[in-house]
Amino acid sequence: MTRAVVGVLVALLVSACAPAGPTDDNYIAGRTIYRTCAQCHGSSGEGGVGRALGTVRETFPDCDDHIEWISLGSEGWQQTYGSAYGATNQPIEGAMPAFDSLNRLELAQVAVYERVRFGGGELADELATCGF
Repeated sequence: MTRAVVGVLVALLVSACAPAGPTDDNYIAGRTIYRTCAQCHGSSGEGGVGRALGTVRETFPDCDDHIEWISLGSEGWQQTYGSAYGATNQPIEGAMPAFDSLNRLELAQVAVYERVRFGGGELADELATCGF
């Protein structure tokens, strides 16, 4: 085999082994944090004990509200804002835990991940919307 052919084969092998999806550091950090959320929302955001996340951008067009929901959880949200959440006024059902142990950066990272991976948002747009 010639060096050129070997080079092409190596390039193809490397690209085939590359991780799927965006490679932005904030997105990747959000994916790691989301593993905790997946227990209720599913590994693909399909729902289960918690709601499915396919409409997360419609529910929270404002990323700051999304971040606040993740931080406060259902009980904290209800105490602060009332019995519905999001732009679509979803009634609070179940018990979303508060993730107030996460700092602002981590909350924004998981919000970006959810908005891109499950809500269909564009990474650059969601990073800007969530303050990156």
